[in-house]
Amino acid sequence: MEYEKDNETSSDESQNLANWHQKVLSNFDVAYSGCQQVREDIREAMRFVRVPGAQWEGSTNAGFEIDDRFDKYPRFELNKVAKECDRIIGEYRKNRITVRFRPNDGDASEDLAEKLNGKFRADFEESSGGEALDNGFDDAVAGGMGCIRLDTCYEDELDPMNEAQRIIFEPVYDSASSVFFDPNSKKYDRSDALWAIEIFGMSPEAFADAYPDADKSSLDIDVSDCQFDWSPPEYVYIGRYFEVKVEQTTLQVWRNPLTEEIAVYDEEEIKEISDELIEGGFEKIEGKDRKVKRRRVYCGLLSGAEWLEEPKRIAGSFIPLIPIYGKRWFVDGMERIEGHAAKAMDAQRLENLMVSMVADNATQSSGDNIPIVDIDMIPGALANSWGERNIKRPAFLPMKSLKDKTGNVLTPASVLGYTQPTPLSPAVAALLQYTGNTIQQITGSNQLENIPSNIATDTVDTIFNRMDVQSFIYMDNLAKSLKHAGKVWLSMAREVYGSETEVRVIMEDGTDDMVLLTGSVKDRQSGKEVALNDISVGSYQVVADIGQSFSTRRDATVRQLTTIIQGIPPNHPYYSIIMGMIIDNMDGEGIDDLKAYNREQMLMSGAVKPRTAEEKAKVAEASQASQGQPDPMMVQAQAQMLLAQAEAEKAKADAIDAQTKAASVQVDMINAE
Repeated sequence: MEYEKDNETSSDESQNLANWHQKVLSNFDVAYSGCQQVREDIREAMRFVRVPGAQWEGSTNAGFEIDDRFDKYPRFELNKVAKECDRIIGEYRKNRITVRFRPNDGDASEDLAEKLNGKFRADFEESSGGEALDNGFDDAVAGGMGCIRLDTCYEDELDPMNEAQRIIFEPVYDSASSVFFDPNSKKYDRSDALWAIEIFGMSPEAFADAYPDADKSSLDIDVSDCQFDWSPPEYVYIGRYFEVKVEQTTLQVWRNPLTEEIAVYDEEEIKEISDELIEGGFEKIEGKDRKVKRRRVYCGLLSGAEWLEEPKRIAGSFIPLIPIYGKRWFVDGMERIEGHAAKAMDAQRLENLMVSMVADNATQSSGDNIPIVDIDMIPGALANSWGERNIKRPAFLPMKSLKDKTGNVLTPASVLGYTQPTPLSPAVAALLQYTGNTIQQITGSNQLENIPSNIATDTVDTIFNRMDVQSFIYMDNLAKSLKHAGKVWLSMAREVYGSETEVRVIMEDGTDDMVLLTGSVKDRQSGKEVALNDISVGSYQVVADIGQSFSTRRDATVRQLTTIIQGIPPNHPYYSIIMGMIIDNMDGEGIDDLKAYNREQMLMSGAVKPRTAEEKAKVAEASQASQGQPDPMMVQAQAQMLLAQAEAEKAKADAIDAQTKAASVQVDMINAE
């Protein structure tokens, strides 16, 4: 009977998975059909900007077909739109956006927030974060939509004993054709979406190798009620499906009787760490259990026929697909997406057409001033000379007069006339000038390319560091996307990273360190340390800062400090501090030892705060060594005070001496009288 019960349970699970699979296909079809035209426009814009020859494809916004009406013309492309897109992309790469975590309540730690910043940078740099973000932003600027994906992996895939995981950033290529969200979600970051799917294709051979146990109907399935073709002849499409479920769980409160430390865990966490809590001396506080709702994210792989990998719970409480939009609106209840190229495509097509017509006109000009003669007057030998004149370019062309049999000239050789030069249409010339100006106005072409050489450096920096209004919307939208990426990363990090294992963090200046993801919590009123928390405790605010890259800001800092120090005398107390900051921000070959020595001196003087545990230990050791010894500043102040007292006593003595001399002079004068 037990065997029959297991079979019945397995059958129910299979049926539930089959129903879930059918539901996913149905939901995806609704999303796919609803945004198909918008996605086609995005793909057309992407091809227009990036694919040579694509500017002669499709039609204008007025429905004017250009790909089959001008097939006899040469087809030139002056891709000014791509240049403007690259300008915006270049501004982004010069002014990178950074994610920062800040404490948002009394349980959060400033120290731990800084470690989270470093761990986010480490995960971003150690994975494909730079490539993912660059690819997503490029797609958003050119076509209007890009995307990145967060995932988890083992730190060492080859070590079966190493269970440590880390968060990685993955690029999503051609996101306009591959990423679809719940159409009921409206927010920019899609945090309100209950499901999302990422489609990618494989060749039938690669699919058979990757999934040998898959249903063979996946290779030739014909789903009649689906608009999306999951198995065209050249591909087998696979969907990476994410779904959010709001599930009820029970929270339990545990306490360490020795330290009075309180910890709150849900049912899933208790199953994994209950033994560790008991060994650590924690006791469950009865009567404090509370039922709450939490967001859980499930992910599975599917084909058009079945689940290739059944949906499983993944880390985090958000769908880890981060959209990046160029421009986005809702019009008539439908999402509209647009990139930088969309509105300039017609003007660019018109300019390409006009230039091609002018080029065609120029090629025809080689036939200008062709003499018109009677064909019977040109013997065969002369015909070849005249026919090849455009190729050989002779100094003159031969002619013969018409003669009779005896050699008498019947008709002298003469030219009847010439073909007229091909004129350039005034309308074409006017359109060429108009389209050039129009593209510049639509794309916001940078007018600062030809700057005079006699302008001050600070003025040039001010000009080029100014964010152009045309490109700011793309940077601002990218900041929204990165802010959401920080939230997704934090929700995943709370489950992936523990407080007992050291992790690598990267500082803003590029240095790295190994730390524990714990931090001290201080009372904001008293300033005293009241607790030590880990990543699972406290609320942290995520912000995205738009600004210059660290190296650019460091160079600007050196220039500003150099200007300040020029107005400070060498004996000023701040002179050595500012000089140390200049050296600390300098970058160059052969100054590493100087920077290390300077860093140590600044630490010992208290001008900078220690960054690593080693620096903290050095500062603490120096502080202990200096206890019981007079403060150098106090000694200097006392010496100055004694010097002032001595000078005051000397001044009094000089005054008395002067009075004595004056009295002596008066006595001498009296005696002389």
